[in-house]
Amino acid sequence: MEDVAMDESLMAASSLSEDAFEKPTFINGKYGNPKSFLGWTGLPGLQLVWRYKRNKDLSNIPSSEQELNKALPLVEPKFNPDAQLEATWIGHATVVVTLDGATFITDPIWSNHCSPIMFFGPKRYRPPPCKITDLKKVDFVVISHNHYDHLDRSSVHQLEQQFGGGKDGLRWFVPMGLKGWMEKNGCRQVEELTWGEKKSITINSKQFDVHCVPAQHWSTRTGFDRFKSLWSGWAVVGPQHRFYFTGDTGFCKEEFVKIGRRLGPFDLAAIPLGCYEPKWFMSPQHIGPEEAVEIHKLVRAKKSIGVHWGTFHMGSHEPYMEPKLLLEEAVKKAGLDKEAFITVHHGETRNYSNSKSEEQFHK
Repeated sequence: MEDVAMDESLMAASSLSEDAFEKPTFINGKYGNPKSFLGWTGLPGLQLVWRYKRNKDLSNIPSSEQELNKALPLVEPKFNPDAQLEATWIGHATVVVTLDGATFITDPIWSNHCSPIMFFGPKRYRPPPCKITDLKKVDFVVISHNHYDHLDRSSVHQLEQQFGGGKDGLRWFVPMGLKGWMEKNGCRQVEELTWGEKKSITINSKQFDVHCVPAQHWSTRTGFDRFKSLWSGWAVVGPQHRFYFTGDTGFCKEEFVKIGRRLGPFDLAAIPLGCYEPKWFMSPQHIGPEEAVEIHKLVRAKKSIGVHWGTFHMGSHEPYMEPKLLLEEAVKKAGLDKEAFITVHHGETRNYSNSKSEEQFHK
């Protein structure tokens, strides 16, 4: 019997070892995607950039507010800080999630422009459905990387001012290399993690595990700091429910499989849909709807909502409503229930409290 128990223990250890997440490279002060990320071909060179600049932009974002209101309506959020599992899409990659009574935000941006200069750069064509002051509570924030459409200085300041301070004040979870920036901008409780690390926190006497997981992307804010901070996805595991946020990512299949095995099944995932055309330019760093559905399956998500579309013109060339349409086609083609992976209106709150994780999380 002891031999059998030992064999089972060794098999379990071997399985966990095989599912160990890849680590980013770190050479001469710069992070990088590992060689196993076969879809990562590096940032495009000048020739590809020139070709991209000459490529036809088919986004066709209307200038008419009336037309935009019809295509991408805003609804008033229905925040419930006591919900077991609900999510509200603010726009782009910003989602307000309440999970087992804890409320957190992914990549908060409420600003009208995502750039180093307030009135320039990519402009919002769909406004936020609420103000930060409308939020009832926020326990923590996860940041996937430092690009301006995911790390917004103004939103960081406002959230820290409203919810920060004290032992139980707002916590920030960021990839390696970003803690200094966060503290410089007034954030008082910052946890910096690399892929495969987790931090356990207690909220209302309940334990929540916040996991930093791999993503295929890159980082910069000034052009002179490329790759000096890491990028990541995040998984949040509560007493009853689990949530996964991919962050910005290209398609690194093996890591998504590992995320599903080690941390899934997820009750809810937020997966990006937009910024994928032209594919020969965007695919190393962004996915499209078909790949999003594949990720949904690989990470074993029960439900997913599409993010990273319909908010800013980020320089991608797909028609602005195409991500929604292609997602519906991809869900049908994959044989999934049409409610398994959806898009929601800006401000729409979806409640998933009836979902509950059934499998034990691998410690």
